[in-house]
Amino acid sequence: MKGKYFIPCLLLPTMMLASGGGGETDIVERTINFVIFVAIFYYLAADKIKAIFVARQESIAAELEKVQEKLKESKKAKEQAQKRLEESKRMAEDVILTAKKEVVLLTQKVEDSTKSDIENLIRQYNDSMEFEKRKAERAIIDEILAELFESDATKLDKAAYGEILLKKVA
Repeated sequence: MKGKYFIPCLLLPTMMLASGGGGETDIVERTINFVIFVAIFYYLAADKIKAIFVARQESIAAELEKVQEKLKESKKAKEQAQKRLEESKRMAEDVILTAKKEVVLLTQKVEDSTKSDIENLIRQYNDSMEFEKRKAERAIIDEILAELFESDATKLDKAAYGEILLKKVA
């Protein structure tokens, strides 16, 4: 209803002043016409303009709330990421300490194992040398006894055999 009076009201000041005369100054009439125009314009468009600005203000406020909510979420996510980072650093330090301890334990274990292996090898070598020495002594004794038993030319008694054996072995 307001819209159908709007256009004639806009044209009314123009029609009123269109029949104007020569060089007269009509500042008072023009001012009155302008004030009437502004009043009519305000009467017809003020509510719509206010509604546009209120809607714009509300949309800006809603966007601001959304941005603030996203900012809060970002801060929470950042804090959680910082906590996870600190926890990861702590876990990494624990892993490093554990690895160092394991290296020390493994090194000690390998050293002990190596020492034990070396001692076993030395013991085996000594046992082998003792065995070879006994084997050589037996072979020599067997050889001497075989020679003595085969030769009939020398007939010796048991004491002489014992002396000969001791000389050969020593």
